[in-house]
Amino acid sequence: MIDRELELKIKRVKEFMQLWIKFHDMYKDALSRDTITPEEEAAFLETKSLIARRYQALKDFLGLANTYEDKTFDVITQVLSLKSVATISDLSLNKIENDWHNSYILLNKMLGELEGKKDTLRKVSWLGLQIKKATSSPLFNLMAIVLLILILYIFILYVRGNYDISLYGDSGKEKPAESKIEFKQEMK
Repeated sequence: MIDRELELKIKRVKEFMQLWIKFHDMYKDALSRDTITPEEEAAFLETKSLIARRYQALKDFLGLANTYEDKTFDVITQVLSLKSVATISDLSLNKIENDWHNSYILLNKMLGELEGKKDTLRKVSWLGLQIKKATSSPLFNLMAIVLLILILYIFILYVRGNYDISLYGDSGKEKPAESKIEFKQEMK
């Protein structure tokens, strides 16, 4: 079975991961270079801005709450610009790299969970899912109970001999005579 919303979630996580890798590549490339062009700086700032907007939208779309282990926003706030990368201390660079890596792992974890759900849904048939939905309905349960009581009632009548369940009308079976109960009231 295909879940369109799940497919969209997977697509958005993958798109964000590509953006996250692009940010990392731009940042790492700036560490090894002496000069940064204005075009590169503008592209980096645009990527950083896009990450901030899309990540919040992605978290909202996936219904994720903020967690302590999520350092995505920390990374983009620590790297102000490509030109500022050269002035960041080695200790801060290591922290940024660790935070980026932890965020990347978290994104892969999200993607893995979504793809696991997709694999599970792939094994479920549409008919099976519809039956499960129907049987979990209170109305269905009520109808099933009423039907069960009706079948039980007909069975009891048949066993007692008061009900003929032949498909063709008269089954040839002699029915017991109807008994009448008469109530007499005695007057004094």
